[in-house]
Amino acid sequence: MDELEYCPNCGAKLDKESDFCSNCGLDLKKYLAENSEERPDKNEKKSEPVKKNNNISKDNQTVNKEPKFAPKKINKKPNNKIIGCIILVIILLAAYFLGNMYYSENRQAQKLQSEVTSKSSSQMKSALVDENGKRLSSNQISSLEQLYLNDKKVLKEIQVQINDSQKDNTFSLKKTGKYFMIYPKYSVAMKSKSLDISTNISNPTFYIDGESVAAKAVNSEYHIDKLTPGIYKLKITNAKKTSETKTKTIKVGINNSVINTNINVKKPAKKSTVVKNDTVAKSDVDNSRNKNEEEDSDDSSTSSDTSLVGKYTGDPDLALYSDGNYDLGDKSGTYDILENNDGHVKIRFNQDGGGSIVESYDYTDGELHSSKYDQSWYKD
Repeated sequence: MDELEYCPNCGAKLDKESDFCSNCGLDLKKYLAENSEERPDKNEKKSEPVKKNNNISKDNQTVNKEPKFAPKKINKKPNNKIIGCIILVIILLAAYFLGNMYYSENRQAQKLQSEVTSKSSSQMKSALVDENGKRLSSNQISSLEQLYLNDKKVLKEIQVQINDSQKDNTFSLKKTGKYFMIYPKYSVAMKSKSLDISTNISNPTFYIDGESVAAKAVNSEYHIDKLTPGIYKLKITNAKKTSETKTKTIKVGINNSVINTNINVKKPAKKSTVVKNDTVAKSDVDNSRNKNEEEDSDDSSTSSDTSLVGKYTGDPDLALYSDGNYDLGDKSGTYDILENNDGHVKIRFNQDGGGSIVESYDYTDGELHSSKYDQSWYKD
């Protein structure tokens, strides 16, 4: 091929007999066919193509030429979004671990201890809940404050119970929610107590710190539930007989012991019977008898009376047996019923080991009441 001396694509020297450029591989025949109309006349001098910044190798065969189209540069700068996400993750992890330390169970326990024993009503109320997780009333908080004033040892005992974390303690930690929906939130749960009451007041109505409360009758006692630790004023009254009213201060401690109390009123004594036309009461006659007369077994002794025989619940318990023996707590001996007249009873107790004592009682519906000791015994 003598038409072209240099490759129109790369400018390399062409072999006259070659159909393709040895440097870039251009199809020369195809090129000539496509550009035949634009080819110059053979008589015209062929212009030598301008060489473009070519570097020919030593063997004049390999030509290093800058590519026609430069490759697209790759952006090697880091992605700001990825960096931002990494920083955010690091911040969140750091915040989580710091929060885990700040809201740890031990740290909360120390803070709650301080609040519960602070004697500050607002702090105590924010830290304390009942067994069901409900906040305590202002009256319950006030009663607990009174307990602190009454017994200074209670404060240390409460701190020990909170640290101990035993479920059977009166004061213990309880989960009551979460901080930021992540960290467990604790409060101090305070268990309530029960109060067992024995009383000789008929048809009693019960009041705690001036508020009426329900009391369940169990055998010869009454049972009041849901009393949290504190100092309370317990009032018992007979709605039909205002004279039968008594108030007593009750201490509900923080230990697990059962709380019992006796509240009795002094009932009016029955009228004494008069012997014949004598104006001296029979009780006065009995008191005027000398010791020898009391020890003698005369007609006034009614030890054969069996209406009083039985076991009585009291403090201490009393048992009157049909064979004439008795038990009163850890004491025992024999007894004589000196009088049982119209609800008025007089019993002589002869103690084992020597000595005797005469006691007077009012007896009504199985209840022996001693005005002397302001105490009652109830027949089982």
